[in-house]
Amino acid sequence: MTVAQQFFIFLCATTMTFNCNADYQLPEPTDVTYRWDDQFQVNVSWSWKKPDNHPKNCTVKYEVIRYGLPQSDEQNFLSLVNNFTVKYFTEDKHSDHWNISIQAVDPVCRKKSRPVNKTIKTSKRRTELVTDFRCSLESERTKCFWKPVNESVKLNISYRTSEEHDKIRACDGSTGHEKDVCYLNVNNLKVDIYVLVETETGRNTLKPKFVIPLPKMNIAEDKGNLYLTWEHRGPAVGKCGLNYSVCITECNNVRTLHTKGPSLEIPYNKNCQYKFQYSVQTDQYCIPLSSDLSEVITHGENRSPDEMLTVIAIVVPIILSVSVILSCYCFQRNREIFCPRIPDPSTIFKEMMMTGNRDSKPIPGNLYTPVPEPTEHIILVSENMIPEEAS
Repeated sequence: MTVAQQFFIFLCATTMTFNCNADYQLPEPTDVTYRWDDQFQVNVSWSWKKPDNHPKNCTVKYEVIRYGLPQSDEQNFLSLVNNFTVKYFTEDKHSDHWNISIQAVDPVCRKKSRPVNKTIKTSKRRTELVTDFRCSLESERTKCFWKPVNESVKLNISYRTSEEHDKIRACDGSTGHEKDVCYLNVNNLKVDIYVLVETETGRNTLKPKFVIPLPKMNIAEDKGNLYLTWEHRGPAVGKCGLNYSVCITECNNVRTLHTKGPSLEIPYNKNCQYKFQYSVQTDQYCIPLSSDLSEVITHGENRSPDEMLTVIAIVVPIILSVSVILSCYCFQRNREIFCPRIPDPSTIFKEMMMTGNRDSKPIPGNLYTPVPEPTEHIILVSENMIPEEAS
């Protein structure tokens, strides 16, 4: 290697070293610490020593980069002070820690420091304690329900809202026999709610999903149509309008209908079985809320026209046969009414004669005695008894 080549390499290395050092012309932040104000809010602070030769017209700011906070809209921001607060922290990434990076920057003088990284941990390790945590608004409070991961573990549930001076409060247990249910003293959907679920060894924080209680659907038949009606929607949506979506399976043909009213009319084919699944959603003028999908509701059964004719051909003769048998039975029991007996004429004449003889006998105590009719007597006259004529 020649002397010229060695000098060129030295010059490049010196230039690179100078450029690397030139990238970080400000001292880096020190003593980065954090403090949990409550289970949903953490305060991060640090120290920074201003150099003696720092120009007065240059203003130092702190660039903060946060990792692992997907619920935050601002992952990268500039702070004029040496602290910041992360509010309403929830562990959407299923982790019990997250990282930050802090760097001193001078936008005017185009100077910056080396970034300092810090890991922030929660007071307890993150544990998956519940799933499907949801809430619905009632008349004066909010009802929340969930599915516990382990039925044998006792859960302590508390909450707070996004209001500035709100504090963490315990979730009120159910006074009835409802399981895995508690009530929040909140009846306003315009504030965010943050829930803390804890055990002795673990915890996790979350934002519950709000749903509309599913109203009951009734089915009625009338004049070849099916009428679907929904009961009162309850106070969960207040004066908001609701849109109803119904998935209908008719003889294995699937279609979806939408309506803005609490009733729906569809033609009814009695040879088909109908299956219904429905859900409700608030309209575009209200806070977007929706209900769960209902269970499958069935109505009627699938029958082909040939099966109907077969049923008619079997049932009708049976009904006719039974009717004939019952008619014969009734006729036999009441035969004397429908077909009375005709008496024998000789018997009638005999009875008349006997009745007449009884009527001819004298009645005791009667002063009238019937005079017997004269009897003709035949007198025989002999010739000797004829007197002679006078001579």
